[in-house]
Amino acid sequence: MVGMKKSIALFISFIITIVFISSISILFNPIFNKLSENQIKNIVLPITLSSGLMFFILFQATLKLKWNKKLLKQSEILVKLRGDNFTNLEKSWLYIFLALIYFSPILSNIPIKSISTNTIFPFIAFCIIISLLLKFSEKTINIIFTKKGIIITGLDLRVNIPLGQALRNATGYYPYSVITGFLPLENSIELFLQYEQGKIIVKAEGEVKNQILGILKANKIEIRKF
Repeated sequence: MVGMKKSIALFISFIITIVFISSISILFNPIFNKLSENQIKNIVLPITLSSGLMFFILFQATLKLKWNKKLLKQSEILVKLRGDNFTNLEKSWLYIFLALIYFSPILSNIPIKSISTNTIFPFIAFCIIISLLLKFSEKTINIIFTKKGIIITGLDLRVNIPLGQALRNATGYYPYSVITGFLPLENSIELFLQYEQGKIIVKAEGEVKNQILGILKANKIEIRKF
């Protein structure tokens, strides 16, 4: 159920993004017709695709945030904490996509010297935008323990790529039944999700940590051994 809802959000966002990019192409088509093929290929297309990438992550994050807020209104909140910071690997995927958009011509045997400031400047500008968006996104993530499960909410702009390690603290609703175990550390608690769907890392200590441990034990979630 958890994975299915994320897949639905991904699918809807992908379809809407295609519509968004197509709309831009149709809307600005009279202007594009006046440009040379080289200008369209090296300037217009990368900027359009970059705008599409920004639209995709914002639409998907907003869609999931809306779902989670609706669920939160129906839930009894027990504990609310701020989420952990994103890892460098989690952030890197957006920069990789952006680099592919702007510099994939190099892979097509186009000389590096053909890459002009018209390519470099938009790339740097979008990198700065992504960096600012990710910093803002980190600050919005909250981990909320409710009576029936954990809701991680916020404007999560990360892209979940099914290669290697899954996202930590990915937004969504996690019933206690999908948590296979937990590991109490000095200043945090790691919760493990079934089917290796990732981890929930809660930064907590003192009374708050004890309260969370009590919630986990009450829901018969056992400590995972090292």
